[in-house]
Amino acid sequence: MPTTTTQEQRDHRSQRERERAAAARKAFIAESFDLVADTYGTVDRAFFETSGTRLVEHAALRPGDRVLDLGCGRGAVLFAAATAVGPDGYVAGLDLSPGMAHATAADIARRGLRNVTARVGDAEDPGFPSGSFEAVLAGLMMFITPDPAAVLRAAHHILVPGGRFAMSSWGGLVDPRWTRPLDAALAFLDDPVPASSPRQGARGGHPAFDSAESIADLFRSCGFAEVRTVEESSARVIESGEEWWRSQWSSGRRIWLEKIPPDRRAAAKAAALAALDDLRDSEGTLRTETHLRLTSAVRVP
Repeated sequence: MPTTTTQEQRDHRSQRERERAAAARKAFIAESFDLVADTYGTVDRAFFETSGTRLVEHAALRPGDRVLDLGCGRGAVLFAAATAVGPDGYVAGLDLSPGMAHATAADIARRGLRNVTARVGDAEDPGFPSGSFEAVLAGLMMFITPDPAAVLRAAHHILVPGGRFAMSSWGGLVDPRWTRPLDAALAFLDDPVPASSPRQGARGGHPAFDSAESIADLFRSCGFAEVRTVEESSARVIESGEEWWRSQWSSGRRIWLEKIPPDRRAAAKAAALAALDDLRDSEGTLRTETHLRLTSAVRVP
């Protein structure tokens, strides 16, 4: 006799498929950032340090606060937070990438910071008990995680009542012209990059980060109030095509660039730099504008 698939069975199968997709996405993220753990943020150091400091300022950390930094990377937010909370505070960093977490832990040891830690961990399940932190921070990572709402629910659990969650994300409109140089390089791949991949590093395609209003809706649905978002813009001059090329190889995009067959990489680079040259202004300068959103919210008791 033919079997009938019940709605419950279909729902269970769909749940398993979502879990497998999320696990695959997390493995991809970890692999991507493992590849660049030694060089991440070195080309664009000023931007990372400034954006990390601004997020900490927006979070209004206080001396003595206990802080969790999700997706800590190489510590742009982590070390700024450590300065803000002082020797009486505590800062823990989590990152999916073992390479990132271990490299940052080594940086912490070199600096002799006894109240700062970094380890491998999942922002959706940080592994801390309720009421562990006065603040949870997430610098330029929420649009990458497969389930931002799960991250916020986990943060709500580990924050003290009235504790603060603060994050940074990309704002403004993405100028489509600036995707052309990387696309020109990736055209040399054997297989195209999936459209859903985070190769451009913008909002990750998640609609929750399309606007300040959609961000606020997400936060409120996860038990947060007093949601406040500000947007800041800064101009940046790219000194040379070589600097831009190095920045691509020191970012999460490297995982795709490494898939270009070695015998095509020189041609891929030449095509990318030619497309980049087309973006020079009337003075011959490569000038971009970065829009950064800073959002903070308070855990409802």
